[in-house]
Amino acid sequence: MACCLKDELLCSICLSIYQDPVSFGCEHYFCRKCITEHWSRQEPHAPRDCPECRRTFADPLLSPSLKLSNIVERYSAFPLDAILNAQRSSYPCKDHEKVKLFCLTDKSLVCFFCDEPALHEQHQVTTIDEAYEEIQKTTIE
Repeated sequence: MACCLKDELLCSICLSIYQDPVSFGCEHYFCRKCITEHWSRQEPHAPRDCPECRRTFADPLLSPSLKLSNIVERYSAFPLDAILNAQRSSYPCKDHEKVKLFCLTDKSLVCFFCDEPALHEQHQVTTIDEAYEEIQKTTIE
């Protein structure tokens, strides 16, 4: 499920998670920078188009999406898909069996055997299951 959520948070121009998402009438969303650059390559006084539906607009007004920005921010803060994949996978580390640790500070999987312990010494490292519960609590609040 989380990978599907990530797909919904990708700009169709840069194929990355939205940065300052905006819409302008057709309800498709893009990064403000991406759509501005797209339009800058068009004729100066020509109508502007939507890269997804090709609908044209004489003078489109870019409207920020605060709700989508908040969703992107929360999703980016906690990589749920990495945690969910680690929960499903028997081997998060290809060389060691069932190493199920997650560093909440770095927001990344940790192999107890491969990673240098000093890298995560002052970090909040927990099990994958506890990390998932922590993220669920944070997301609900």
